This record gives sequence, C-alpha cells and structure tokens, in this order.
Amino acid sequence: MNKSRYYTKTAFMGIVNNRLMSISSILTIGCCLFLFSVFLLFTLNINFIGEQIKSQCEIQAYIDMEIDGDEALAIQTEIDAIPNVKDTVFESKEKAFENYSEQLGGNSVALEGLASEDFLRNSVKITLVDLTLAQETAEQVAEVEGVAEVMNHQDTVDNVLNATTYIQSASFIIMLILMVVSLFIISNTIKLSVASRASEIHIMKFVGATNWFIRWPFIIEGVLIGLLGSLLALLVTYLGYIPLYKSVTDAFSLLKLCSPASVSGLLIPLVIAFGCFMGALASTVSTTRHLKV
Repeated sequence: MNKSRYYTKTAFMGIVNNRLMSISSILTIGCCLFLFSVFLLFTLNINFIGEQIKSQCEIQAYIDMEIDGDEALAIQTEIDAIPNVKDTVFESKEKAFENYSEQLGGNSVALEGLASEDFLRNSVKITLVDLTLAQETAEQVAEVEGVAEVMNHQDTVDNVLNATTYIQSASFIIMLILMVVSLFIISNTIKLSVASRASEIHIMKFVGATNWFIRWPFIIEGVLIGLLGSLLALLVTYLGYIPLYKSVTDAFSLLKLCSPASVSGLLIPLVIAFGCFMGALASTVSTTRHLKV
C-alpha cells in the first residue's frame, strides 16, 4: 500500500512538475483519439444506414385484378409460409391509390375521375430474412396461385449488399492504419516527456533503485495522461456528434444515425482503454531505454 501511494503520488507530481510536456502529451493523445473516435462513429453509422436500406428492400407481389377480399388475404397467408419470408404487409387497391396520390402531390388532379379499381391491384409487400436469396424467394412467390406479377429489385439489393461489404472491409483496414499511426505518434510524444527526465532516472538507478521501482510512477503517469487525453477526445467528439445527430434526425425522416446513447457502450470504453494502454505502453518502452546505464 505504501508503495502504491508513493507510485501514484510521484506520478501526479511528475505531471504537475512537467506540466508543459504533460499538456503536450495530453493534447496529442486527445487529437489522435478524436480522429479515431470520428472514424469509428462514421463506420458505425455507415453500417447502421446500410442495415436500414437493406431492411427496406422488399419484394412486391401483385394479385390478379379479379381477386379481392378474403381470397386476397388468403394469398398473403400463403406467401407468409414461404421459408425466407420475414414479414408481409397487405396493401389494398384503395391504400395504393392513396399512396400514389400523395406521391404525385400537386399533380394528383390527373387522377380525378379515376377509381382505384380502374388501374390498381391489391399487393403484398414482402420483407426477407436473407436478401441474398431474393431471386429464389421471388420465384417461389410467383408460383403462388393468384399472384399475377412479382417485382423484385434484385439489382438494388445486390448493390446495397456489395456497398456494405466494401465499406466494412475498407473501414477495418483504415481503422488498423489509424491505430498504428496513433500508436506511433502517442509513443513518440511520451518518449519525449520521459527523455526530458532521463537524468532523474539515471540518478535513481545509481543510488540502487530497482528497475520496476523506477518504472511504475512513469507507467501510472502514462496511464493518467492517456486517460485525460481520451476524456478530452470523447468530450469534443460528443460535443460535435450530438448536434449533428439532432440536425440529421430533424432534416431527414427516412435517414437515421446511431443515437449517442447507442454508441456510448462501445465508443467510451474502447477510446479510454486505447488511450490508457497506449500511455502505459509508451511509458514502459521509454523508461526501459534509459534504465540501461
């Protein structure tokens, strides 16, 4: 306990007595982790938006004009039983007519005098479990008696899947590169801080202090600097992300970003752990070099 108190006290004194180098280290770590946080948020949101788009990719089955009422609902039930079908929504002729009028907006006057029965059909909107099986599922739906036509936006589905896969792969590679660059910058910054106190390490070594007795205050100091840098990065990140989230949510009803609360569980511990680990690792490596006297 006495040693722990000594190590902690010495670490705090080291930060205070070398405040300029400490502040420089904290700001450097903060900047690196801020970039890391921003890119992590970007990656999470791209994947989140991709999932939204995929969930909106539907197959639409149009029912024969002559079929209506309970018979049309029976066709929906039969489609529901197809293995890859996740959910179905029945859209009546009247509902389709109403939606079409809304899409036309001011041009809906062109529909005056027409009724839904004149040119629209009942349909079933189908959400899939596995989008890669969209073509096979569409063929099964087309075989259901009473289904006149099946609209399968397979090209859109394939494009979404390919784009999502590409973004995930590219994001993983860039994240690794960013982590390596951050490690290099953080390590060199803390090395400069430790190097400025090389004489202090040499004196302690000459009077008989063990290597770990010398190391521990610097390691704790590195952890504290990494912690402060990560908290600074998180503060700036959230100050920018919360207004962005609110602006996008208000401006686009269909496009949603990950809520700040939903990303906190991953972002906060990951950034803090990364900052503390980098600080401790850089301090350990830097002191080891100066212990060889």
